[in-house]
Amino acid sequence: MIARRLLATLLLVSSAAAHAAQSCGSRLFVSGWNSTVHVFDACTGQYLRDLDTRTRLAGAMAVRLGPDGFIYAVSEQGNAIHKYRNDTLEYAGAFAQVGAIGATGLAFDAAGVAFVGGFQSDDVRRFDRAGAALGPAFAARGGGLNGPDSGMTFGPDGNLYIPSWESNSVVRYDPRTGEASTVVASRTAGLLHTRGLLPARDGQNMFITSEGSGTVLKWNLASGAVTVLATGLSGPTGIDYGPDGKLLVSNGDGVVRVDPESGAILSTFVPGGTGGIAAQVFLSVLSSVDTTQVNTQFWVVGDAVFNGRVLDIPFVYTAGGAQFGPLLRRADISVKRWGRVRIELTSCTEATFSWDSTGADSAGFGTGSYPVTRFFENEATVRCRAQGIDNADKSWVSGQWWGGEGRSGEGLFLDRRADGTAFFAWFTHRPR
Repeated sequence: MIARRLLATLLLVSSAAAHAAQSCGSRLFVSGWNSTVHVFDACTGQYLRDLDTRTRLAGAMAVRLGPDGFIYAVSEQGNAIHKYRNDTLEYAGAFAQVGAIGATGLAFDAAGVAFVGGFQSDDVRRFDRAGAALGPAFAARGGGLNGPDSGMTFGPDGNLYIPSWESNSVVRYDPRTGEASTVVASRTAGLLHTRGLLPARDGQNMFITSEGSGTVLKWNLASGAVTVLATGLSGPTGIDYGPDGKLLVSNGDGVVRVDPESGAILSTFVPGGTGGIAAQVFLSVLSSVDTTQVNTQFWVVGDAVFNGRVLDIPFVYTAGGAQFGPLLRRADISVKRWGRVRIELTSCTEATFSWDSTGADSAGFGTGSYPVTRFFENEATVRCRAQGIDNADKSWVSGQWWGGEGRSGEGLFLDRRADGTAFFAWFTHRPR
C-alpha cells in the first residue's frame, strides 16, 4: 500500500503517534494494602477489574508505568515488584525480588533505573532495567528518612522526593550529588504521616497528602512555603491528576475529586469499598494507550478510495523505533496499525473527521471526532463548487485541512492520485 511505503520517511520526523482522542484512554489504579490493586475507568470511576489476586500482590503499594510501557506494581508483603501489560493487563512476570525491605514507593529516572523505597530498611534501593540490584541510592536514614512511603516521585527539577511517614516530613535526594536532605520539616503546616507526593502541572509546586491530619498540602519548591489546600479528608494517601485536570485523592477506602486551585472537594469519584478496596494506600492514573506508539508529536497515515463523500481508511499506521538522520537504519523501523479514520465531506470546504483506535490491533487511543475545514481556498475549491460536491471527481480534496484555532498544532493532509487513491496524513500532538 502507498501508506506503508511512505510511512517510514514521513513519520521519522516525530518517531511515533500521539493522542487526540476524546474518549478516556486512562485507568485509575487503587492499591489496597489489605486487598489488591483495583482498576477503575479514570473518567467515570466505574470499577473494571482487579489487576491481580492478593496472592501475588499482597500488601499492594505503588503502581507506576515503566519506561518499557509495562505497568509495575509493588507487593510489600511479597517483597517483589511485578509487571503487567498496559493494553490487556495480562501478567508479564516478576521484575525484581527486592528482599524484606518493606517495599513501598517506586519511581523511574530518565535512564529507566527503578528507585524502590524500603519502609523497613529506611533507604531507597536501585534496580536496573533488567531488575538487577544496583544497591542503595544513599545511606539508610540519610537526610532524616524514616519510613519512606508509596508516594515517592521525581520532581520537575530531577530530584527524587520521598515521603517520610514516621518522621512526618519530606526528604529530597539529588542524584547528581548523592546528597539526601530534609526539605519539608516534620509537622510543617500540620503534616502528619506523609504519604502521597504529586508534582503540580505548573512545575512550581508539589501536592502532599497528610494521612494523619486528613489534609492535602501545597508546597512551593522555590520558596519552601507549605499551605493547606484541602481539609476534611479521611486518611488521604494516594493523589494524582484525573483526565479532566482535577485531583483524584484517596478518602478512606474511596476516592474524591478535588479542585487543584481552590482545594474544594467536588464529588465522590469512587465510593468507599468499591471493588473490595481495603486499607487504601496509593492511587495512580495511567494512560492505557500503546506507549510504544506515543511521543509528544506524531504522524498517522493511510490511504483509500473515496466512496461518494466518504473516505474510510480501515488501516492507518504509525512508525517508530529508528534514529533520525544519518544513523537511520530502516531495519529498525517498526510499523504498527494505529486504528481507523473516516472523513465525510459536507461541503467543498468542510468535513467531519473521526477516528476509532480501539481493539487488540490498535494503539488504544479510543474514539473521537471533530469538524475540519480547508486551510486555504484555491482553484480546486472553485472547481468543486462549479461541478458539485457529489461529482465523481474528487481531486479537489487535495490540500491541508484543520480543526480551527481550538486544535492549533494539528492538521490533516490529503493528496489524491490519478488512480483515485487518496493518501491521508494526520499530524497531531499528545496533550499534557
